[in-house]
Amino acid sequence: MAVPTLPPPVDIDNDTKKAIIDALKKVLAIFQEAGAVSSGVAYQHLIADPQVLTAFVETFIAKREMVDSIVVGKSGGPVRDDDAPLVCGVSLNQIQQLLVRTCAKKLFEADKPMETVTETVTKSSFLGLVKKTEQVERQAVDPVEERKVRELTRDIAFGWQLPLLDCYRRLLTYQQIMEIADDIVALQTAANIEAVAHYDPQALKKAKASTGGDFGSILATRPQAIGGIAVWNRDMYEFYRKLLGDNAWTFFARDKAFFNVVAGMDKAAAKIYGDMLCYIAAENLSEIQRLNLDKTEVLVSALKSAFGDRAAPVMSHPGFAKDILRKVVDNLLHMNHDKDKLMLSFALTCKAMVPAVNEWLVKQAQT
Repeated sequence: MAVPTLPPPVDIDNDTKKAIIDALKKVLAIFQEAGAVSSGVAYQHLIADPQVLTAFVETFIAKREMVDSIVVGKSGGPVRDDDAPLVCGVSLNQIQQLLVRTCAKKLFEADKPMETVTETVTKSSFLGLVKKTEQVERQAVDPVEERKVRELTRDIAFGWQLPLLDCYRRLLTYQQIMEIADDIVALQTAANIEAVAHYDPQALKKAKASTGGDFGSILATRPQAIGGIAVWNRDMYEFYRKLLGDNAWTFFARDKAFFNVVAGMDKAAAKIYGDMLCYIAAENLSEIQRLNLDKTEVLVSALKSAFGDRAAPVMSHPGFAKDILRKVVDNLLHMNHDKDKLMLSFALTCKAMVPAVNEWLVKQAQT
């Protein structure tokens, strides 16, 4: 999944801001005249209501040719590159960022809880100034929450983030947001935000340090991999990343019980298993680890060849270890043929097992 990049920062002066707002109002009017936007929507609604702004951004993306006379590039023609500067000197992505941040700030401000406090209030009366102690209601100020909102708002830039504002704020702590930083644009679903929220800031920090430029892709595709990445050092991360490619995210997303079994495996053995490490059950891996390196290669190669696309459902089933695989490993342990003969023998053995194993899998699904 492609990870968007935040637009470059821009300092918009008052004249430019006024020109942008005037143009936005004209665009809004054209869409309203065409029936694409409700006639009751005003500019103030855009910057105050995430749902209204989301709908407006989606309408602009779908019908931008309707406003080509207003949204004009520096060259004087229509604009299709959202990062290209307009006649006002800023890009469409920067204007979107301005709108989205303004809307987010208003939403976060309105979302502050009210608190009742007792304070001394000075009031005027016909006798002069009178000090009275009374209860007043005002918005609560939480310094940590204020910093959290400030940091979060810096990385809000796109219309698709608007429906996620509540998730960002409610599920992530200030410390987590600080570690994620501008990679927060990689968190494009509520499910992924929730997944990241389970990891403490130190796990996020370690994962980011180990993965470097991969961190955003991990957040976007499988943030559950952070848990596994935090277990390994940078050298081992780079080894498994190179070995498994993008399947590495599936491997690193596996549970601690599996990694406890993998911990003692050397790199030569890992290379033999390859992408089987993404799905093999810990029980099956433990059985095969009773073999030396050559016999491991014999068995893994034979299993992959015999089962093909069915290797994943077979080897991911923990019951396969006790019911079937243990006998196969015991048999191989006591064989003393050379490697080539073992390869041929076990290729035939595993192929012969396929019908019985398929029948066994069906029974497992029924119990």
